[in-house]
Amino acid sequence: MKVLIITGGNIDDDFAFSFLKNNRYDEVIAVDGGLAFADRAGIKITHLVGDFDTIDGAVLEKYIHREDICVHQFVPEKDYTDTDIAVKLAIELFSGMGVPLDPMSEGLSLKLLPEQEIPMKETGEKILHILGATGTRLDHVLANLQMLKNIMDAGIDGMIIDKNNQIQMIRGTHHLKMEGIFGKYMSLIPATMDLSGITLQGFKYPLDRANTHFGESLCVSNELTAEEGWITIEEGTAWMILSRD
Repeated sequence: MKVLIITGGNIDDDFAFSFLKNNRYDEVIAVDGGLAFADRAGIKITHLVGDFDTIDGAVLEKYIHREDICVHQFVPEKDYTDTDIAVKLAIELFSGMGVPLDPMSEGLSLKLLPEQEIPMKETGEKILHILGATGTRLDHVLANLQMLKNIMDAGIDGMIIDKNNQIQMIRGTHHLKMEGIFGKYMSLIPATMDLSGITLQGFKYPLDRANTHFGESLCVSNELTAEEGWITIEEGTAWMILSRD
């Protein structure tokens, strides 16, 4: 199963159009301002999430009453960001549950259009791509980066993707292939206080059970040189960032 979240940060149209040509999704979640991109790209969305305070009313009106879209509308005075709510929804979709959010426990109002249900999905490959999660609001960017942990903990391969970066949270062992790799550079940024036993094989700057910690730049800007590369982290969690200029 593959799910796409389109949220309201910066999206480069040329890159995003090209990226989406190569991917097909079982569910597409548009988040508030991200609906504007979905609209101009002609993407078929299955869920619409947000308090709708940043989307043009004329665009919103085209979607909010459609019977083929599950609408999850919240009041602006809520505890979680629209993107966070969309990530929680995506995790529930992967788990195959029914109505994904409990408005009572969230302290929010959930609106589903009449007679709409969220379809059950079979387990298997679980991939979540998020577009529009980076931009000028660094508070939102940092919050979005942290959400990758919840996605990883749910057993989902989750990636924040923009024109220059593909960001994923990893632990344990991770495999990369030169064919189709996103960008030239690979960096590991500690997401826990310590990263222990870091081994990098197939990279320009290999490591053998090295240690680093939060605040250090030891693993920034490496390059895959072999056809395949292996990243092993014995203890700790890191953001893996594949990037290009």
